[in-house]
Amino acid sequence: MKIRSYLEGDEKEIMKLDARELPSVWNRRTLQNWYWKYTKNNPAGPSLIWIAEHNEQMIAHFATVPYRLKVFDEELIASHSIGALVDIKYQNRGLLKLVGDKLKEDLVKNNIPYTWGFPNERSYKMEKDALGYKDLINFDEWQLDGTRLKRGEPPLSFRKITTFTEDFDRLWTRCSGDYDIAIKRDKNYLKWRYLERPDWWYFPYGCYNENRLKGYVVLKLYREEETLRGHIIDIFAQRDDEKTLSQLIDGSLNFFAEQVVNQVTVWIWGNPFIDRLFTEKGFIKKTIDRPLILRVNKSHKYQEQVLDHSHWYFTMGDSTEIF
Repeated sequence: MKIRSYLEGDEKEIMKLDARELPSVWNRRTLQNWYWKYTKNNPAGPSLIWIAEHNEQMIAHFATVPYRLKVFDEELIASHSIGALVDIKYQNRGLLKLVGDKLKEDLVKNNIPYTWGFPNERSYKMEKDALGYKDLINFDEWQLDGTRLKRGEPPLSFRKITTFTEDFDRLWTRCSGDYDIAIKRDKNYLKWRYLERPDWWYFPYGCYNENRLKGYVVLKLYREEETLRGHIIDIFAQRDDEKTLSQLIDGSLNFFAEQVVNQVTVWIWGNPFIDRLFTEKGFIKKTIDRPLILRVNKSHKYQEQVLDHSHWYFTMGDSTEIF
């Protein structure tokens, strides 16, 4: 057996492994998606990927996607653990730990102090016990039944976004100080995340005061059999700007009413003003099993604060694995 880092062309074998081990339609991966997510198209840089081979066949792979993360007064590169898979014939032999340990060495070498992930039920215990992850957040889900949506005039300041301009850099500079820990939401990241993804469509909108951008929201439609759901994927403004946040939510609900969705769902962490607005607008909070785990790969001056979930701002859009 051989454990090694990614070589150009491995992605085709990775897709074959995915097809064998991930038959679900929910999270189907494609080569187009792979090139968008894992290569240097990502403004934070290409992913770190490690694989295991046996008899010239790929039997395991593990990857992390880099993100630029604002942590208090500094910006660093962190990573999202994605794509941990082992061929069924080789499972339960400690193979994922062997590959994961090599990946962690690579993360340390590349000065990436933190990695987070959304493990499924099967891998949750293993990643905590064998790979050193710790619980960070267990998300609740906000839900609004589609029958409660009423189509109305959107707020005058609510406008569709077709491209992310320097206005979004200025918005990030102006608002980021409100959040201790958050993915850097500048125009390059937003363009890559929401406009360049080749296999899905998102609907971004901005809220403006005349021509000044005050905040934005990103929406998604997802059909599962006969049910059409609307997701509020990302929302960002000054943390305590309730007027702007309220207008962003109202505009979103108007969009979903026009699309005649059956349900609106969102999970989000780190802004109590948004939580209160959801309650006021009729959302119900439901307990779900959506754990976010985090590992410290190497010592960092803020690691105690990073391991404290109260400092984080995190939305659906901060995961490219699920949404």
